Amino acid sequence: MRLFHKLISWILVLVLAAAVLPASAEQSPDTAVPSPSPDSTLLRLHQIDIGCGDAYLLTVGDYTVLVDCGTDSTLPIAQHVHNYPLFDYLEAVGIDHVDLYFVTHWHNDHCYNVDTLMELYGREDTVVYGSTPELYAELAPLPTGIYRHLIDGDHFTAGPLDILCVGPVFRDNLVGTFNHDSLNFIVTWGNHRFLFTGDFVERTVCKNWPEETADIDVLSFPHHGLEPMTMTKECFRHMDPRLVLIPGRQAGPVKSFAFHTAYAGKDAVYLSMKDGNLLVTSDGTNLWYAANVVPGELPLGELLPPRTED
Repeated sequence: MRLFHKLISWILVLVLAAAVLPASAEQSPDTAVPSPSPDSTLLRLHQIDIGCGDAYLLTVGDYTVLVDCGTDSTLPIAQHVHNYPLFDYLEAVGIDHVDLYFVTHWHNDHCYNVDTLMELYGREDTVVYGSTPELYAELAPLPTGIYRHLIDGDHFTAGPLDILCVGPVFRDNLVGTFNHDSLNFIVTWGNHRFLFTGDFVERTVCKNWPEETADIDVLSFPHHGLEPMTMTKECFRHMDPRLVLIPGRQAGPVKSFAFHTAYAGKDAVYLSMKDGNLLVTSDGTNLWYAANVVPGELPLGELLPPRTED
């Protein structure tokens, strides 16, 4: 009888093991997907759908950075046309101040609203960076804050972020009103590098900064597409981005870019403003991305796959 009871006990153990092990195997892929811990600090990069050029908001905790938050209007700056979708988005996210504001060049879809945004969110120590020695005359003086010239090779720490300017090559006649005057700079957070380009990437950027511009994690693609206008296929292949954010609603440049994606030689994830507001989230190790983001919401989105080795 005792032997019978032991036999029954062993059968029950085997049955339970058979029931539990497959369930564990099914759950293992889900449990293997990383997610940030509740107390981890996250960098959030918003590409805001303003209807034309680039508009980026970066936040890490309470540290806030704007890049090219312009307008969809081509009216002169003196007309003071406000871009309400931009303002509504910033309000929905809960922005109450700006620490840094990068303006890549002096075109309305990139520089417009600097004065208004500084009035709303600027402080005495807010720094506005541009590609020219002086602030564009139509925007001067700033209501508050400080203007500084950002030049090729400038490297500094801003709050929790590392900033490196990689273009354009400094020249005395740079006036900031041409596409090729656009600032190119890299923001590093943890293991991730984000490259912002405005409207243009000079060939010399990849040549002069080969290590820094290789294997970029997130690229804000130039507004007007691939060569001959703003970026060469060789430079794009060298950057080999994992995630490409394409600004603007113009179908032509986006279609042109899609046609040329084979130049990269690897599979990357491409998101355009046709996908609405975009959100990229980084914990310094992992990257997530989401499209069609509702202003004020912060979805984690999909995990960006790791870089494919050669």
